[in-house]
Amino acid sequence: MPSRCLLAAGLFLASCQLVRAQGPATPPSADPRFKVDLLLIVAHPDDDTLAGTYLAKIRLDQGRKVAVVFATRGDAGGNQVGAERASSLGLVREQEARADLATLGIETVWFLGGRDTPTQNPLVSLANWDHGHTLAEAVRIVRLTRPDVILTWLPMPVVGENHGDHQAASILATEAFDFAADPTFFPSQVARSVSTFEPRLENLQPWQPRKLYFMSDAADTGFMEGHGPSYSIKEVSSSRKVPFWQIALEQLHAHRTQFASQYDQLMAADPGTRERLITANPGGEGLIEPLRFVRGKSVVGGRATDDVFEGIARATGSAAEGPGDVAGGRLSQAAAKPPAAIELGSQWQYYRQFWRAHGLTDMPPMDAPAIGPFEPDQTVRVPIRVLNSSGGPIDVTLTATLPAGWKEEGDRPAAVRLASGGDYTFESQVRIGSKAPDGPATLRFDAGALGAVSVRVVVKAGGGGLPQ
Repeated sequence: MPSRCLLAAGLFLASCQLVRAQGPATPPSADPRFKVDLLLIVAHPDDDTLAGTYLAKIRLDQGRKVAVVFATRGDAGGNQVGAERASSLGLVREQEARADLATLGIETVWFLGGRDTPTQNPLVSLANWDHGHTLAEAVRIVRLTRPDVILTWLPMPVVGENHGDHQAASILATEAFDFAADPTFFPSQVARSVSTFEPRLENLQPWQPRKLYFMSDAADTGFMEGHGPSYSIKEVSSSRKVPFWQIALEQLHAHRTQFASQYDQLMAADPGTRERLITANPGGEGLIEPLRFVRGKSVVGGRATDDVFEGIARATGSAAEGPGDVAGGRLSQAAAKPPAAIELGSQWQYYRQFWRAHGLTDMPPMDAPAIGPFEPDQTVRVPIRVLNSSGGPIDVTLTATLPAGWKEEGDRPAAVRLASGGDYTFESQVRIGSKAPDGPATLRFDAGALGAVSVRVVVKAGGGGLPQ
């Protein structure tokens, strides 16, 4: 043992002498192993499968590098194959996600540690995730991986699998797109270390991704048409010689806890039926043909419908891997529009502010709000915000017009007195009629002289709940 110690000490002294003999040390550059072309940021293990056909296209056929971030481990989901639940299920689902992505040759995968949250309100998800901590982690990963493109869920309430965690992931991704470029956000991440063994200052570089895209599993993605590129899941992979949907099916096989019965049914069908079931599914229930994206923003210009990597040069050396146009990621300073006298509150109010703050100018309109699907007898919560822009106090009375058989529950006040400049959010709790037919139903809320708002609630027997 002493001889080994003496040998180690001798090698250490020799290496120190060699460094001194070579002159000044060269500061290390960013680790090239983690530089990626595209970073996917989603909420749960298996969320990546919606984008799987596109990931296969760019990873297998184009050789681009891809990394994936999951905000949660999906610990609140169900389990079709075992007894594991809660945190133990989260560990199982993490391994399923890694096996899924390995089929595409994607090895760089992170989990942010947020708690899986059954909700349709992204603000609840963000609160449950510890928004500040999770955002810092997302920004750190963007600065480490230096992606040209970020792909995430759509920051918008849609009918389908309208999961609050999905929307929260898109909020984190959008914030990280902007904040990673600004050295004043989480400055210890970009602070220069001065010692070899530095436990706090991280020595990263600010990084501005070039483009931000959103995807959605809405029941109907037609509203996304023209706001970004589209890709057919029936296209044949040039490397695998099979349609991309078939490659995505291999990914799905890894997620036995969530899709064992569905996968087994698909594999038991004849090939033609299998293809029809996969490619003709409505949104929110499988792959979507075509897979549509919305371009959130681009710092390299171009048209919204251009290919995702149009205008982005492939990195060929250190010069191509600089921080880019740092100013391009700063928050929009456009003045906010004057508030309406009555509007939908909570996440709808938040998104109106969020889109303006982050300059998401290519978003589809949100002028016909719809939520769901819900089952008969479920309770729908609708926030209605009223604002007093007059010069004095006013009394505001809110009345609801509901479909036959539907009724308001809870103890919301019928009227409130608002001071000048004040605002108040009524929360209407509406129980859907037990015999409500499938399809959209309109709820109208009237505040007299202040105006009225409406929201469509989509009812689907057997289609409520929140898949994880």
